Amino acid sequence: MNESALVVVDVQRDFCEGGALAAANTLSLLPPLQKFITEAKRHGALVVFTQDWHPTNHSSFKASGGSWPVHCVAGTPGAELMQPLKAGAEDVVIHKGIGVNGAGYSGFDGTSLQQQLRDKGITRVGVAGIATEYCVRATALDALKAKFDTTVLEDLIRAVQEKEVPHVLAELRQVGVKLGNSASWLAAAK
Repeated sequence: MNESALVVVDVQRDFCEGGALAAANTLSLLPPLQKFITEAKRHGALVVFTQDWHPTNHSSFKASGGSWPVHCVAGTPGAELMQPLKAGAEDVVIHKGIGVNGAGYSGFDGTSLQQQLRDKGITRVGVAGIATEYCVRATALDALKAKFDTTVLEDLIRAVQEKEVPHVLAELRQVGVKLGNSASWLAAAK
């Protein structure tokens, strides 16, 4: 049994070009990410999709005193996975930030992700997606804290502010998160 999971963080319509809170160069992320998801599944990796799934009055929204525009409201087109990405029946989908309060950056924060990974015998996690300095960072830190062998896949992440990426990656490396690319992560899969 494969002990690896690919966690695809928040590749949602509102975080892609034209969305309410778009990261940079996300459209260029979609083809290689879709190809890699297919490849990872072929190698037996579990694929997890996280999605911001906020209530209309989420505390992070400017209208509620937060710093972000309204984004990824549960059940709206902006919260959908960005095409061509689509979760299959064998994939795990994690909705996060579902309460009114709390940022909900991490796929592990207030969700069943850790338990689901443990139940499936996962020991190793690759983290891809959007946005490097927020949800990718938080998910990777929490995966490491939960004692998963954690790698951020540098070729499959996008940031809101690209100038922050070197600092975020340096921080992650310093605390023990591995940095790599999708090909090397997949080659090391059991």
